[in-house]
Amino acid sequence: MTARLYLDDAYLSSFGAVVTAAHDGWVALDRTAFYPGGGGQPPDQGSLAVDGSDIGVTEVKEDQDGRVWHHVHADLGVGSTVEGRIDWPRRHAVMRAHGLMHVVNSVARARFRGAITGVQLGVDRSRIDLRLSGFDRDRLPEFEDAVNAVLARDLPIRAHVIPEAEYRSRPELVRTLNVEPPVAAGRVRVVEIVGFDAQACGGTHVHSTGEIGTSRIIRYDNKGRDNKRLYWELA
Repeated sequence: MTARLYLDDAYLSSFGAVVTAAHDGWVALDRTAFYPGGGGQPPDQGSLAVDGSDIGVTEVKEDQDGRVWHHVHADLGVGSTVEGRIDWPRRHAVMRAHGLMHVVNSVARARFRGAITGVQLGVDRSRIDLRLSGFDRDRLPEFEDAVNAVLARDLPIRAHVIPEAEYRSRPELVRTLNVEPPVAAGRVRVVEIVGFDAQACGGTHVHSTGEIGTSRIIRYDNKGRDNKRLYWELA
């Protein structure tokens, strides 16, 4: 398995690693700070420095054995030493967006009795699909104001792991109706906005809601009587 450095430090933008496998322009590393995608969060991009040359990493994925593969469009030998470099501005933008969607999800649940059915994080804007009964366009300002009020509180955001048994006994930690968070070695990672919310999540996040900034709804689509799609962006 690849050691996932981003779980311990989402702000790590460079790291050393060794190639453990290579195939058709893809390389697996013994350790990585590249997020491989999942839960609506896109994979990281960046580069691997090898013998003084930078090779772009255009895609990242994980396999069933827990290895993280990096698409470099080049043949690197097993045992090669590399220096990974994350596209930090892109990563940080996605981290802010991820934190925003946690707040949006929680506000929808607490204030409007909503449930998330899908999400797609982006650098410039993010999309969230919610099952919202009795919700209409007139309530968008209320929704937006409630989310920004949480962001302005500058609440700490922390991650910790809990045993799978505890996770199974706490259904409130699961927010997406059709996707279950990953269980690794009998443990589940929980991301907590201190004093506000906790959700099972394996992604990367900023340190506080204040770092997320100010948000606004830029588009609202009806996808059925109770299914709503909202697009959000950050200032």
